[in-house]
Amino acid sequence: MTEAVLLARLRKGDSRALNTIMARYGPYVQTIAANITIPPLRAEDVEEVAADVFLALWNNADAVEEGKLKAWLAAVTRNTAKNKLRAHRLALPLEDDYLIFNVPDAEDALLEQELQRLAREAVALLPEPEHSIFVRHYFLYQKTAEIAAAMNLNASTVRSKLMRGRERLKEYLLERGYGCEDGAC
Repeated sequence: MTEAVLLARLRKGDSRALNTIMARYGPYVQTIAANITIPPLRAEDVEEVAADVFLALWNNADAVEEGKLKAWLAAVTRNTAKNKLRAHRLALPLEDDYLIFNVPDAEDALLEQELQRLAREAVALLPEPEHSIFVRHYFLYQKTAEIAAAMNLNASTVRSKLMRGRERLKEYLLERGYGCEDGAC
């Protein structure tokens, strides 16, 4: 069954479509959640995150564009897992600060959207294998050792490519007038 058909059925309240999506994407969602939350959280927390993600899909099926279900699930999983960490008063890794923009006022929502768009643009412009490494680490939350094994690279090579990717992201944002307002880069 195609994604378009599943989404159409889901929008009509067909629970079998949700079960099919859960069977198809459950391992994907759980892998992302586990990469973010374990450690310090437990496997039960990963299951809870996955359940919350699929509940969000059920409640927001109209918001999912055709052809973008997997990306939607990944984004909601990342946010749900991060919220789970915050609920347990656990901090996100320091390096995630490069991709998280805290915008305190609702008036700055457009700025936040622009920063996120620019960050996605910058990541898309990274050459291979840097692009794949950056996506695996920051969007799929794979550890450097996992990335190294999957891509047949040395772990130190992966870490250096991540560092260069962060530097390129920072330069890209600076060139467009974002960041370092208080001089603390």
